[in-house]
Amino acid sequence: MFRIHYVLIFLSCSLLLASEEENVLSISPEELSASIRKAPMPELGETRIEKILKNYYQKGLSGPENWQKIVSLNIIGKLKTEGGELELNAFQKKPDFIKMSLFPESGQNGLILAYDGEVAWKQIARRGEPERMAEAEARRFIHSARFGSYLLYPFAEGKRISLIDTVPVEGAICHQIRVELDTDYQVDYFIDIRNYLEIKVVNTDLRSETTNSIIYKDYIRELGMPVARKVKSFENGKWVSTLLVDEVKMNSGVMVWMFHMPE
Repeated sequence: MFRIHYVLIFLSCSLLLASEEENVLSISPEELSASIRKAPMPELGETRIEKILKNYYQKGLSGPENWQKIVSLNIIGKLKTEGGELELNAFQKKPDFIKMSLFPESGQNGLILAYDGEVAWKQIARRGEPERMAEAEARRFIHSARFGSYLLYPFAEGKRISLIDTVPVEGAICHQIRVELDTDYQVDYFIDIRNYLEIKVVNTDLRSETTNSIIYKDYIRELGMPVARKVKSFENGKWVSTLLVDEVKMNSGVMVWMFHMPE
C-alpha cells in the first residue's frame, strides 16, 4: 500500500512538473545564441506557451516581416485626467526612444517627458529648463518606454515568460502571460484568445508593490500594427487617465536627435 501511495505521489509530481514546463518558455543552452537573443519573434516550438506566443506574433502583431518594416510611431490624441483634458503628441522609435508632449488647450504650463535610450528627462512648459528625472521616476518611465511589448525578444537576457492561466477580462477570454524582469518589474499580459490582441496589461513594481493597469479598446491597424484608440490607465485600482487617439502615423520620419535632452 505504501509503495502504491509513493508511486502515485511521484506520478502526480511528474505530471505537475510536465505541466509547469509546458507553461514556462525555455530554450536549451545549445540552442541559445546571440542572434536568438536579439530576435523579436524567433522560431518557437510546440509547447502550450510557445503556441500562444506564435499566435500573438502572427495574428496579433502581423508577423516578423511586418514588424521589421515598422520603425517609428506618432500618436496624437486627448488625455483625460482628474485635472482636466490635455493635448497629447507622442513619438516612439525603436528600440525604446520615447517623447511625449502634454499641453492644455491654452498651450500653457505643459509638460514634456522623454527618454533617449540613456537619459530620462522632463521639461515643464515650452520655455522651462529641461532636467533629468529623479531615479525612481526615471526607472518607471524607462520601463514604459519599450516599443511594443515585453513579449517581444522572448529570449533576451533578464526576463522569464510563463503562462499563468486563461481568464475572463473585460468581456473577453484571455491568456494571462507573465513576464518577470530583472528590473524588479512583473508584467501580466491578458491576450484575447480569438484575435491575440492585448486587452489588459498589469505592471507590478515589486520594489514598491504598486500596480499600474492599462485597458485597451477599439483597435485599428496601421501598417499591420494594432493600435488601441481608447486606453484607460489605473494606479492600484484607481482610475488615472483615459487616452482617446485621434491620429496615428507610422514611419513618419522620426529622428533620434528629437529625443535628446536640450542643452
